Amino acid sequence: MSLELTLARISLFLIQAGLSCALSFILWYFFRIYQRHYLKSWSVAFGCYATYLLLLASHVALNPATGPVYGVLVSLEFGYLFASYAFAIYVLVGVREAISSERISSRLVNQLLLLVAALAAVSVALFVFQDGPSLWKTVVQLNLRLLFVGAALAVSGVWLFGLPHRIFIGKLVAISILLWGILLIVLALLSGWLGEGQLFLRVLLVGKHLELFFQTLLGLGLVVWLQDDERSTNQQLTAKTRYLDSHDQLTGALNRDALLQQLSGLIQQPAQQPLLLVMLGLDRFKTVNETVGLKQGDRILREVTRRFETSILKPCLVARTGGDIFALVLQDILTDKQRQFCLHHVEQLIEKPFNFDSGLLKLTATIGVAQFPDHAASAESLLQKANIAFHQAKRQQQRWIQYHQGMEEETARLLLLEKELLLALEQKQFVLYYQPQWNIREQRIDGFEALVRWHHPERGIVMPGQFLPQMEQIGLMRELDMQLLEQAVETLGRWRKQQVLLSVAVNMSPIHFEQAGLKQRIQQLLQQYEVPPTMLELEITENTAMGDMEQGRNFVTELQQMGIRVSIDDFGTGYSSLGYLRRMPIDKIKIDRSFIIDMAGSDSDMMIVKTMITLAHGLGKRILAEGVEDANQLLLLRHMACDAAQGYLIAKPLPEADALALLQQKLSF
Repeated sequence: MSLELTLARISLFLIQAGLSCALSFILWYFFRIYQRHYLKSWSVAFGCYATYLLLLASHVALNPATGPVYGVLVSLEFGYLFASYAFAIYVLVGVREAISSERISSRLVNQLLLLVAALAAVSVALFVFQDGPSLWKTVVQLNLRLLFVGAALAVSGVWLFGLPHRIFIGKLVAISILLWGILLIVLALLSGWLGEGQLFLRVLLVGKHLELFFQTLLGLGLVVWLQDDERSTNQQLTAKTRYLDSHDQLTGALNRDALLQQLSGLIQQPAQQPLLLVMLGLDRFKTVNETVGLKQGDRILREVTRRFETSILKPCLVARTGGDIFALVLQDILTDKQRQFCLHHVEQLIEKPFNFDSGLLKLTATIGVAQFPDHAASAESLLQKANIAFHQAKRQQQRWIQYHQGMEEETARLLLLEKELLLALEQKQFVLYYQPQWNIREQRIDGFEALVRWHHPERGIVMPGQFLPQMEQIGLMRELDMQLLEQAVETLGRWRKQQVLLSVAVNMSPIHFEQAGLKQRIQQLLQQYEVPPTMLELEITENTAMGDMEQGRNFVTELQQMGIRVSIDDFGTGYSSLGYLRRMPIDKIKIDRSFIIDMAGSDSDMMIVKTMITLAHGLGKRILAEGVEDANQLLLLRHMACDAAQGYLIAKPLPEADALALLQQKLSF
């Protein structure tokens, strides 16, 4: 080979290597900005191609050589063969990632690289002891390499050509890669035909010029394509942002701001039509989320939106204004009968069971209604009126309520109460009163139930019925439970130091029972106040434990393993079964007061109480009767072998000092 031809080849290799390095750095820069993995693969590909060209240029410069330099030539041969194959692999991987928008696993890429490394090693090892060129060496090291890389580029070009390109430059990139691949395949075929003579070297030189041309087109095309792709992505993000400005991301319904804007447009139309704004909230949705999980809860919200949008009511607006709160705007509702039909249909849409893998789930809803122009003249005012009616229906536990004059004052009063309740929690105005539990057989007090009272700074002692429903509604029961639990354990600690070793039962609201962290908190309190676990008893309602029987049983078992007793309060008012009582490891059953009050004058109530006592004893449970207010009731309970009683006959709930004083008295019933 002439010196002139050798220098020309080396110059072209170096120019191509420089261009490949520039492309590699540009693609890496875009990868760092856009974090698209196919850009990383392409960047590595052109880095491999630059390495291949530099090693090939070094090989051409040193060849022919013998002696110690021959070992360097062998290493260079392996290096540029492997780098060229790696270039082909990374081009294919990058194109595949760009098409599928999914990252190819590193394990697969490494396996492919290992395969081509073995191919390169074999290609070199076969001719390591052979001096000079030969036909088979040309076929294995040159023709095979050109065919492999050319096929990879051609396949990549075809794949890219099939992508939907919005601009011509995208097609140009695909065509450049395709033509580059075809060129390498043609050169491989010409090598087999012409051999490695001067003519083929000149053809190869022309081919390198064409490669440089395709590579330049490819580099420019990729930069323009990526810029356009990023612009399109930004346009999509802008459109999505605009959509999310007016729609709820989870359900696709309108959000509150969009509802007000579009409702204002309907109100301001020249031919004003009556509009019915329905505000609807799913009942017990927080409990549903805790039971079936957040993902299933999201499915319910999406399904509710779909039901509204496809219903025969054809609401002109469907919005989600809060977590489980929806708003519907209905037109052409002119009569009370039409309104009743619409609200009944909305209820049916919610009550239709939701299907899950674990079974069917049925929900109910609470509805507040306001009408334009009867109740308000603006969108914001109409929404406010519907919201007032909705919360009034929640408080009164009614299925739906229509707004009427005077509801604002009631709402303002409740808002004031909410502020007072928050302040009461902060200042620990809630105190415990202790009602004794009388052991009928042993004729003594064997425990107390802790009952909450609100020590209001102005109104004095407020009974729980006047504030607990509001606390549950505004979500403060968890905080109240923990505060009262600490008070009860602190009281037990004082009693223990005074040698008063009686248990105290603390009511636990459904929202708190079985929640993460409750057991740990109980353990902390017992250790802090040095109270034996056997002195603490937790009372849960019948329906609380039945919410998830398996989970409830496990939780109660864990509490018992800690030494804490668990009792069922208000027994008989829920939906227990014999199997439930048999499997639930509870210590005590408390008969609800509603069965005790009329027991003396009602044979059915007496039979129910007697059956409960027999059933409890048969299952090895202690049983206590609530609401015992006269001696006749206590006498009947004694004859029926009831274990304990609680009620005004023994004593009303007392402050701590009075409860301790009661223990010093000699009581007899």
